[in-house]
Amino acid sequence: MNDFKYSDEEVQHLRPRSSKINSSSSQMTSSRSIPRLIQRDLPYHQSKSQVSVQNRSKSRFHIFSEGLNYILNRNWFHIFLRCPTLLSLFFLLLLWVLWLVIFASLYVYIDAREPMLECGLGGKGQPIEFFPALSFSLETCTTVGYSLPNSDNNGFFTSDCYAVQLAVYLQMTWSMIFNAFFTAFIFARLARSEQRSAQVLFSNKAIIENRNGKWLFHVRVYDVDSQKPIVEMHMRMYCASWLNYQNQDQEQPHLLHSMRIFDPNDELNAWIFTGVPMNASHHIDAYSPLTPPHRKKDLNIMNSYGLVLREVDQLGGSNSAHPCPVCGETYETSENLKTHIRFNKIMEEAAGNVPVVGTHRDPDLVKPRLFHKLELTKEDIIEHLMDKEIICVAEGIEPMLSGTFQCLHSYRLEDIVFDYKFTPCVTNENGKIFVELDKFHSYQKIEQYPSPVVVDDEYQSFGERL
Repeated sequence: MNDFKYSDEEVQHLRPRSSKINSSSSQMTSSRSIPRLIQRDLPYHQSKSQVSVQNRSKSRFHIFSEGLNYILNRNWFHIFLRCPTLLSLFFLLLLWVLWLVIFASLYVYIDAREPMLECGLGGKGQPIEFFPALSFSLETCTTVGYSLPNSDNNGFFTSDCYAVQLAVYLQMTWSMIFNAFFTAFIFARLARSEQRSAQVLFSNKAIIENRNGKWLFHVRVYDVDSQKPIVEMHMRMYCASWLNYQNQDQEQPHLLHSMRIFDPNDELNAWIFTGVPMNASHHIDAYSPLTPPHRKKDLNIMNSYGLVLREVDQLGGSNSAHPCPVCGETYETSENLKTHIRFNKIMEEAAGNVPVVGTHRDPDLVKPRLFHKLELTKEDIIEHLMDKEIICVAEGIEPMLSGTFQCLHSYRLEDIVFDYKFTPCVTNENGKIFVELDKFHSYQKIEQYPSPVVVDDEYQSFGERL
């Protein structure tokens, strides 16, 4: 999904148009023209955790020859389960009454076929009428067992009343199946875990900050039902890019691009404990979909070939992405590559008989661009976010019924602030801990971080400041 080898035409097309940006209001207007996948339509700046996507097909047939109805019919239970509770109850009650009427009509028909046969429904020569038959149908369905309408004899327990016996058998069998379905449906409807997502809060604003030259994207998450914390809660982030998706030059269209999370570490499943407000952070690095493509073009990094990589893995020594054009060795950082080339230059010069061409001293191979680092500005990021929607997915298990659910939230350009930090909202008073919900969405301006002494040090920390 993230292959950063762009053609020159694509780079020119995606290059920032900063001259066209006159004010923050114009930026917000352009961003609002992009449709939202996640509508933030609940109080406290939250969403219903629903994706605003509708299905449409102009042709009669779709994937299968039977059309889209074939797909829907294979999953009718879950479609029906998503109907509103009151509407579902009304429909099930209406279905139950309809079957009472059907069996009542069946009893009237059976008793009228042989009016001289006494099966306990109507009198001899007097077939049962509809409303007594409806009462008998209700009695049979509910297994109340008051009495037969005409109880002067053994009723349908005689061998001649096989038709009534069969009808009673069918109705009681249907009643058992319907009662089991009704009980299971009501339990599934009332106990659905997706409603638990309403108690998981996302911050109204996301924050992008520049820390020691590293651009970081932060959101804050909190579960207000903190006394029963969610089990195995973890985070994912995606970037919806409409401009790239509508660009027909790319090989395969992808609307959503995965965003790696470094805190909590997504290599450890990005587990988060939402019993207290917690931040989830993404590094806007050379592999991030939030980085403008033209800023990646001249970087000496390995092609990702569709893999979603992280620069932090290189700094941690678990991934080598900077290749040497001479010997093919790869290194974690450009500083390591520079040290490698400097050392081999000394060794080649000391040897004396090593030609310049094709060695670490060859200026046609060892160019200054090999050591270029990603340089982003606030304007670069703002321009690149104009057509973007960042989707945050928090997924966990509800502890009461062990049901998995998802919480969805999204941020567009107007939902992002730069160079701020979240206001601390956890306090303690008299030995008790409180989460100040009035401060949950609050943020404050960041004081300028002191400039690092060694500006070329790629190992400057961009995690939590201790």
